[in-house]
Amino acid sequence: MSDGAASVPVHVFVAASGNAFMTDIADWIVEAAIASGRPANIVDDRLPIPDGSINLVVAPHEFYVLRDDDDAAVRAAARCSIPICTEQPGTPWFKLSAGLCEGSPLVVDINDVGAAALAELGFHVHRLRLGAVASMGYEVPEGDERRDIDVVFLGGATPRRERVLAGLAPVLWDRPCEIRTFSFSRPVTGDEPGLVFGADKYELLARSKVIVNIHRGDAEGNDSDDYFEWARLVEAMANGCVVVTEPSIGHDPLVVGEHFIECRADQMAATIDDLLNDPARCSAVSAAARAAVTGPLSFDTSVAELLAVADPIVAEVSNAHHGGESPRWGRVFRRRGVGRVTREGPPPLLPVFAPYRGLRKQLFDQLLAEMAHRRELGGFRSLLDHGDADHVNRFESTTWANADADITVVVTVYDYADVVTETLDSIASSVDVSVEIVIVDDASTDGAVQVVQDWMARHDDVPVLLLARSANRGLGLARNLAIEHARAEFVMILDADNLLYPNCLGTLADALHLDPAASFAYSTLEAFGSDPGLRSAQGWYVPWLCDANYIDAQAMIRRAVLQEFGGYRADDSIFGWEDWDLWLRLAEAGRHGVHVPRMLGRYRTQSGSMVSLTNLAAPDLRASLAARYATLPWPDSDRS
Repeated sequence: MSDGAASVPVHVFVAASGNAFMTDIADWIVEAAIASGRPANIVDDRLPIPDGSINLVVAPHEFYVLRDDDDAAVRAAARCSIPICTEQPGTPWFKLSAGLCEGSPLVVDINDVGAAALAELGFHVHRLRLGAVASMGYEVPEGDERRDIDVVFLGGATPRRERVLAGLAPVLWDRPCEIRTFSFSRPVTGDEPGLVFGADKYELLARSKVIVNIHRGDAEGNDSDDYFEWARLVEAMANGCVVVTEPSIGHDPLVVGEHFIECRADQMAATIDDLLNDPARCSAVSAAARAAVTGPLSFDTSVAELLAVADPIVAEVSNAHHGGESPRWGRVFRRRGVGRVTREGPPPLLPVFAPYRGLRKQLFDQLLAEMAHRRELGGFRSLLDHGDADHVNRFESTTWANADADITVVVTVYDYADVVTETLDSIASSVDVSVEIVIVDDASTDGAVQVVQDWMARHDDVPVLLLARSANRGLGLARNLAIEHARAEFVMILDADNLLYPNCLGTLADALHLDPAASFAYSTLEAFGSDPGLRSAQGWYVPWLCDANYIDAQAMIRRAVLQEFGGYRADDSIFGWEDWDLWLRLAEAGRHGVHVPRMLGRYRTQSGSMVSLTNLAAPDLRASLAARYATLPWPDSDRS
């Protein structure tokens, strides 16, 4: 490198309001450039200009889109800068990046797969191999036993990823782990719960033995890619965390079996279990990977190579700008056929596709009216039989009266005779806590009351109160009736078809003790049945809560909070969304829940559930909630 080249400054452009992941990458580039002897800095408040500097634009699909510049200004910036593309081919973000690279003299990608795809489009491409920078490795004090997390997952939530993660629950439920996913519904700024960046992320990885890499998959959750997630996995390797990934391409020169472990999705649970039971192998893979990414594959070397390639290109750009000959790459970008991207602001979001909305709402209203009529008839029948339209039969186990439980588990039953004993068995299997169970049967027609009584007879050591309604009154009132009889400080809400892992109750109670201000605690749930995947997989974040109800009712709530807020709302305007309404009510009052990023419960999915009926009128029910809790940050489409 000549002295002149060494003095050429490097400006690394990144969106000020974009995804914080990209800021991390930009910081690495600046650190590596400085280590190679170049003056370098982050720029997030202007467009690149042809001033003789090396202008590197990290994630052009964010940097340009999140600014308010016209099309001509963006094209001028592209002609004097080198974009660093970070997205996976086949995704909308990759296509947007390609469109915004038009006119760039050189296009860079951090993965071989992305580089090849850009080359096919006719770009002059350079592959920037990611590696470790000095600040990436979190220094663990000598003798400090910091690897207290067995398995960590860090990545955006997709149906396929969640399905594969759910398959790991039988191995992970009793191991310390951190399953951290995030929503794509809004830009990731760094304020979202569960997401970590910079030093906080490196510390988490240094505490973890294994990181799992699962491919994103297509929109339907099917296999569609074998992309090696360089950015995430280099960070893990730099901190001695062993990578277990699905088969991938684009990982050279890293070697399977030496620097990371590779296996199919259906083998991942067994592979992780074997690895964690083989500390020597963990140590060998960890040491080899760390030595590679901090030594011969360090990022300092890669960035120095990029800058050496960029120097003559920047000189040619500067010459062309000051009246010299046209740069030689001009014909290349015109051949590739990627359409231009206009700069009239971000494209508007399409409205939710809801065909026959009016007819669906009419059907929903008619079904609710029929349900109300049946309930009214049931009340009359109860009045004739018992002299009370709301008659409740009460059954207690012999241990109920004198029980002093840490936790009350509330179970509501309506025609779940075939699965309720499995649910009760899972509660009775809880460890490290004392439990009482309050069961409300909402006038089941399938003999569920007798099934529960039979279970109580076989488990008389478990404090159980069964309240059997003579007339159906709906989910909200059934839960409220159970809550009235709860005696413990913490109340765990559990539907009669869902399950708990043995450590669930104790772990959630610990979370509430650690955060006295939290109104409730919940964990990630392993969904099984007709639609496997994850539920309740993200932390408490009110903007996400306004996008969708991602927190299931299966949560541990302080009894005092339930009493303060009057329990569950029980009107048909929120039919099927009683739990969402409660979370929104807490959010409006400034309360919060605490998320435990472990799969501690199981959520049974069935095609004929209450949710299917609720979905008939989902847009109208959303509008009702948005109007009721108008101070919350609802998407604009819900405010119209």
